[in-house]
Amino acid sequence: MTEHGSEFAPQAGFIVTAASDFTNFNPGTLTTFYQPILGPTAFSLFYALKAQLIAEPTLGDRRLQSNIIRQLNAGSGQIATALHRLEALGLVRTFSGHDDQGDFYVYQLQATLTPAAFVEDDLLSVLLLEAVGETSFKRLAKDAHRYQLVSHPHLTEVGHHFLDEFHVAAQSVLTTPAAIKDARQQTTVTTKPATVGSSDFDWPAFYQLLGNQPVVKADLDHHQQLIEVEHQLYGIDEPTMKKLVLRAVNLANNHFDPAKFKRTVAATYQKPASAPATAPTSDQASTAGQLTHKDQLLLASVDKYAPVDFLQSMKEQTGGFVTASERHILTHLLADVKLNAAVINILSWYVIADLGNPTLKANFVDAIANSWIKAGVHDGQSALLQLKAFNRQKAAKVPTSRSRRTSKYQRPRVEEQMPEWSKKSQQERNKKASKEEVQAIQALLAKRKQQ
Repeated sequence: MTEHGSEFAPQAGFIVTAASDFTNFNPGTLTTFYQPILGPTAFSLFYALKAQLIAEPTLGDRRLQSNIIRQLNAGSGQIATALHRLEALGLVRTFSGHDDQGDFYVYQLQATLTPAAFVEDDLLSVLLLEAVGETSFKRLAKDAHRYQLVSHPHLTEVGHHFLDEFHVAAQSVLTTPAAIKDARQQTTVTTKPATVGSSDFDWPAFYQLLGNQPVVKADLDHHQQLIEVEHQLYGIDEPTMKKLVLRAVNLANNHFDPAKFKRTVAATYQKPASAPATAPTSDQASTAGQLTHKDQLLLASVDKYAPVDFLQSMKEQTGGFVTASERHILTHLLADVKLNAAVINILSWYVIADLGNPTLKANFVDAIANSWIKAGVHDGQSALLQLKAFNRQKAAKVPTSRSRRTSKYQRPRVEEQMPEWSKKSQQERNKKASKEEVQAIQALLAKRKQQ
């Protein structure tokens, strides 16, 4: 079975299906909220897949993925990256299979979140804020709640419950009817996995630092994932997190405002890093399995800084800055790929400092991350050793230098056959022909004219 990796296999088959709640899909929400994060290729790929939806699909309805490649006029690597983004944002679920006709994939389209749910989602809202900026994000957040009445303290819900109005036979509740069982077997209800793994954030110490501060602790419990994401992305320690959280508290009711918290963090950490990290160059003399002094300095640096700070420090050395796209890439590596901060920093150092690229590119970074995961890279040292192994393999394939090839190359000697007249002396060549020789030549010319 072809692995679902960095290439979109053109000869593999594909079928497009949709989740049972896809009727809730909203194209306006996809365009306004998802598209700034997805980018143009992923956005186009979603609609290209959506156009392939048919009722009651079967494996016999598969088509070749080369059709998608031609339609989008993009490379297989670009489309694979676009598909990964759709999967990461919960818009597509991918399944693979193999039968007598070969490899195939099933792409199950998912419904968009409501605008309000999108804003409440910790990861998605952070990415959207980075992509569109604070002004546009505020406008979108306001638009998401445009039909809601501002909360009023004197309102009391007086609506009726289900069993107040409807009667259901007790036997039907205890024993599910056969028709309902059959219907449920045809419907797959799935839950989304958690997007952020465990981290080293000390929650007990964080709550202790807050102490008697005016903040509703239940709000922080509810938004732990948001705080975890910001901690892992920017390397925010517990005392600094306390200050950022308190700046996002509504002083009127002591409730934690997650939207304000995201804006506060973004505004704070979009500034240049105060302490640049050291980014030494690679040491060509290092041998297999050994780390030089410069390597050790690099490892100490990547362990010390958060991904955004580390990238910013390298950019400062060349007069650059961390772009919104690069922040999205770092968040993707942290939350979706689940690389730790040190591995991400080694990857950033390799692309920016070692290779000399001005920015991180999603396709290139994803290809490296994918190969590292396959190789079992799990920390900064294993990432650096993997780079050294790759460079050794690359160097082994490089042919001998041009100077050596030139010294060994010799132009083949060409032996030309010289005409007989050139071998005669100058006196012999200037000697006049005799009368008999002239007559013989004239006779030969006359004979040729008659032929």
